[in-house]
Amino acid sequence: MTEHPPVGHPPYPGQAHPGVAVAWSEEDARLVVTTWGSSSNPTVPSGAQLVDGVLVLTLGRRAAGTGPMTADLAAHTTLIEPPAGLAPGAPARVRVGELEVALRPGHA
Repeated sequence: MTEHPPVGHPPYPGQAHPGVAVAWSEEDARLVVTTWGSSSNPTVPSGAQLVDGVLVLTLGRRAAGTGPMTADLAAHTTLIEPPAGLAPGAPARVRVGELEVALRPGHA
């Protein structure tokens, strides 16, 4: 299986966003979105829309469990359906907050 490296950035001290990486799934036409944050209450994609040809991802906290929120840094990966008009075979841009990166084409 050929893997496309994700685009984006892991979190760094002082960064305005929690860090995100985006790539097309190798198995189907979904997007693989990796975020970093608390392992007990991760930040995950809460919305995806195509705005002027740019995939705009909105991030939010997943509903907290019954325990306390941990202060660790862990990766959390979510598969999401791309919005209408975004095809795996075409290059695209992804914006999360002020971060904007190129999304490499996936398998059409």
